[in-house]
Formats: sequence, C-alpha cells, structure tokens
Amino acid sequence: MMNRSKKSIFFISLYVVSIILLMNVNNRSLGAEQEVSEIPQAKSIYETETMQLPRSVGYFIILIANEAHEDWTKEKHKLLTDHNPYFVPTHLVLPKGTAIVFLNADAPWNTPHPHTINLEDSSGDVIYSTGKMEYADASDSKVLPAGNYSITDAKYDWMKGSITVTNENSTGNEIVGGFYSPSHQVSNNLDNDGVMHPGWLGYYESEFSKNGFDVLSKYNFNYNTCSYCKGEFWPDNKTGEHTLIIFSTNQPLVEAIAKLQKFVKDNVYI
Repeated sequence: MMNRSKKSIFFISLYVVSIILLMNVNNRSLGAEQEVSEIPQAKSIYETETMQLPRSVGYFIILIANEAHEDWTKEKHKLLTDHNPYFVPTHLVLPKGTAIVFLNADAPWNTPHPHTINLEDSSGDVIYSTGKMEYADASDSKVLPAGNYSITDAKYDWMKGSITVTNENSTGNEIVGGFYSPSHQVSNNLDNDGVMHPGWLGYYESEFSKNGFDVLSKYNFNYNTCSYCKGEFWPDNKTGEHTLIIFSTNQPLVEAIAKLQKFVKDNVYI
C-alpha cells in the first residue's frame, strides 16, 4: 500500500495532469471559437464589399445575386442592392486550399438568366469556368493556387469581382457563404405561375437552423431607387427591405449545396 506521503504526491500529480488536460481542451475550444469569430460580420461585408476568410474555412459559397444580369450603368434600380450587387462578396480573400463554389440565385422572372462564370489570372487568361449554370444551379468546387483572380461573366461583362488566394494554408472543413433575403414577409409571395415562395428572414432563420446551418451574422439594408415603381422598388425584388445573411455549416458539401439550392428556390426574389 502507498504511504501517506506517496498518496499525497500521487493525487497532486493527478490533479496537475487534469488541470493541464482541461486547459488544452479549453484552448482548443477557444481556438475554434476565435476562428469562427474571425469570419467578418455581415455589416462589414456589406459596407466594404470585401470578405477575408480565416483558416477554418474549407469551402466558400459565392452567391450570384438575383438580378445580377442587370447593368448597373443602365438600370441600377433593378438590382437588389448597390453593395455586392453581383457577387457576395464582390472581393473575396481566402487561404490557400479553401475551395470555392458558385451558386446562381438570379431568378427567371420572365426570361431565364443562366450564368457562366470565368476566373481570369493576372495575365487575363481564363483558368477556370463554371460552365452554364441555370437558376439555382451550383458549380463544382474549385481550389485555386495562391494569386489574384478576376471574376467575370461570359455574357454579362459588367459582372465583376475578385478573388485573392493567400499563401496561408486552410486547416478546416467549415462551409461558409452569404445569402440575400427580404427582411419582412411580403404582401405578394407568388411568381408569375402562381407558385408560392415562402422565403423571408424569419423563414430562413428557422430553416437554416433546422437544416444544420448556423446564422453567423446578418445585416438589414434598404435599396429602392425606382421612382416610377409602386413602393419605389423594382417588382422582382418585392420590397426595398433586404437582409444579408452570413452562414456556416460543417455538414458534407453535397448535402449543404442541395439544401441551399432549395433555399434559393424558396426565395421571393422571382
């Protein structure tokens, strides 16, 4: 049997080891929380049109906004917003190894608006193309080498954005992206075929949670510049009150994309 002195040393040692293990667990937890907190807030993304991702992000979903086919210089009132009107975000900075996916949310009001998104390197060469994406289609995931890239559309040359890939390596599998929604329920949530679209902020807050997504931040904004339109907003947008949602999830990419595609079709921006 242990004598009293040896027992004391044993229990003191056990206590110290327990404290060290607890500190390591807490440090890991704090590290994960810190990386999540490093994802820019929706307000900042809206105001700066730029988003820099932490290493915890393994995939980023770039949203092609509704009405992205409209030319800002000619019919800006038809766009959803004057901040990140074509891509969310307009300028993306991400660590090396983080894959990107494009999601087409440009709704077909009377005419379909498919998009083919090209990425050009600093020499102007197209190094990646999504191929033709119809409404709610998503591209394959693509990992880019470190460098600077321009986002262009094969048909709508006013759709511009940029991607900067840093030399810092991605270390996680978190999926992050942005999403636009009406801030309030709208009076007319039907499309031209009489199909009902339930999407609005309250709906998405509930549905994102039910489907394994976290709403990291959101920012309400107003954009209605159509002087001759009822309510001074373009009919496709339904309302001048909108919300930018930044979300994340750790579920498999294929599952997350399928759910996001449904969310796009649920939206009233149609």
